Amino acid sequence: MPSSIYPQEVVRNLEFFDRRHLWRIVSRNPPVGSCADAARRRSRLGHVGIPLCDELKSNVGMYSSASCNSLILVVHCRGHQNLDTGKLRNMLGSRFERLDEDKLESELGLSYGLVSPFHFAARPDVRQIIDETVLKPYFPPHTMITNLGHLEYAVEFRPSDVFGALPNVEVADIVEGRDPPPPLGEPIGILTGNSPESGMMLWQNINNCIRTSTVASFRGDISFPRVIIESVPEMGLSMELAQRDLDVKPVVLDAVRRLCDSGANVVAIACNTTQYYSSEVESICRSYGARFVSIADETAQYLKNAHIQTFDFLALGAVSDFGKWSDFRRIVEEFDVCIPSKRSIIAINSLAFSVKKEVVSGATINLLRDLVNNATKTDTVVLALTELSILFASQRSKQRSRKRFIDTLDILAQAIAKIYLDGRVALGAV
Repeated sequence: MPSSIYPQEVVRNLEFFDRRHLWRIVSRNPPVGSCADAARRRSRLGHVGIPLCDELKSNVGMYSSASCNSLILVVHCRGHQNLDTGKLRNMLGSRFERLDEDKLESELGLSYGLVSPFHFAARPDVRQIIDETVLKPYFPPHTMITNLGHLEYAVEFRPSDVFGALPNVEVADIVEGRDPPPPLGEPIGILTGNSPESGMMLWQNINNCIRTSTVASFRGDISFPRVIIESVPEMGLSMELAQRDLDVKPVVLDAVRRLCDSGANVVAIACNTTQYYSSEVESICRSYGARFVSIADETAQYLKNAHIQTFDFLALGAVSDFGKWSDFRRIVEEFDVCIPSKRSIIAINSLAFSVKKEVVSGATINLLRDLVNNATKTDTVVLALTELSILFASQRSKQRSRKRFIDTLDILAQAIAKIYLDGRVALGAV
């Protein structure tokens, strides 16, 4: 937009960017009265509202030195943070006194809500201190927003650009506490291949949980985590885990190492069978400082939270017999579980291979319906086979059942989404 359309005070602040050829985007919002208010009203990438951590919080005050009793200091941090006056005092050697609104107006010609770092660009005598977290990348698009000298106009900017172009700027630790290392809970690593669609479904379910979350505002693509996928064809060998353990184990463990080498901080396997290697997988993840999310553990916790004690458990024979090859054997004693008959196990195995060939069809959906009718005894059915998860997801909105279905793949997605969202909440990215 031409600068002539902006109020004069906005034009003056924009000159700071234009003279230095700094990237910026100007937006307009309803009048704002605080950082929290501004974060709710700012616009970015087609959405109204930005994470509070991306709103720049600025305060002006005075401090004393050995040679002068009234030096001006501007301090900046992220919107969700609070200044630590003790840290500032130790750094300055004197007390930092914020200017009240009257002094802000009389001494600097500013009013509350209109302080910005570039307002002081022509004042090399003004000392500015930014908290070190302002220059760290938190979440995409890794920009911050503040006012343009007007309560209705804002500017999106890259912190390193702005503070690198200002005189007399220092970077220090000046806020209360310490934020966890950003971004927490990402990237997410997913191991899949038995079948590839199971990993695709897990990823989609994670995204759906984030999109519909009530703890964090959804702001489009930038609200999603970075995801690393390892889709390994040899994972299909785990359908016969007991016979092919020596082949499957290195496939799983090597793929987990690749995910961690690629930077995954949270690792999940979109497969109920290869959870058998959970102790080795967890050990690998721990050595990288990553976290492994176990389907068995998360399912047990879900059932406890829902006060579900009795249920049918549909899975491959190696998983549902709760013997040597089943990671769910660790939790089975906590519940009253109905195990499928040998005949039903054969039907489950056959249906799983049919889904691998056809993915989803009318025939396989009917087979799932028949399987549930013939193989279950209780009103609650736990689906611990990703092919059953895929079939169930494809028909859940089309057919009603008196039974309650619990999908372990969906439980895993909910757990991973919670880890990711908890990290955003901790950093004020909600």
